Amino acid sequence: MSQVTLDRPRLSRAAPLPTRPVRVVPTAHGRARRFALPVLLAAVFMTTLDFFIVNAAAPATRQDLGTGPAAAQSVLVGYGLAYAVGLITAGRLGDLYGPRRIFTVGLALFTAASAVCGLAPSAAVLIGGRIAQGVAAALMGPQVLALIGVLYPGAARARAFAWYGAAVGIAGTGGQALGGLLIAADPAGLGWRACFLVNVPLGIAALVLTPVVLPRGV
Repeated sequence: MSQVTLDRPRLSRAAPLPTRPVRVVPTAHGRARRFALPVLLAAVFMTTLDFFIVNAAAPATRQDLGTGPAAAQSVLVGYGLAYAVGLITAGRLGDLYGPRRIFTVGLALFTAASAVCGLAPSAAVLIGGRIAQGVAAALMGPQVLALIGVLYPGAARARAFAWYGAAVGIAGTGGQALGGLLIAADPAGLGWRACFLVNVPLGIAALVLTPVVLPRGV
């Protein structure tokens, strides 16, 4: 009777595929977790608020600066247009340089642009400040979402995004009302300028806290 010999399968000795080093992203813990989210939400609140608060300031702005309908419309549209155009580039910058760094740059630019808008001596300066605000808002927007995603795991992430939605909703629905209250109260005789300058102390506070509560490496 003949014997059947089975050949053993030959194992491939191909070179192993190169692997990339795994980047470990730190999560927020303790005090950092408690304060990182308020800083991120403050940025979201300010950028959303400025979409709507300017509507309440528009009549007083036109009267004070003597602007025509075209310039007044540019004040309204410039912010949203710059924001929309800059979002994709801002997301890519976050991928290249890290969301923490781009968020900080955007927050600083937004705070400075708000001061420019609040102190604007002419319609041209105000329009330029509004465009700068829109660019800064675009820089921050994708980074806030990215930072929430990496800093808060599991159920904490779901809660963080719930607070994110609440901040957007409150700023969106209350923006014009807050603008009307500021103009009616006329703090320090600022009039419509208070609608922009209200961002400055909040932005400065967030800037001071950012390097403390947002961990390096993100």
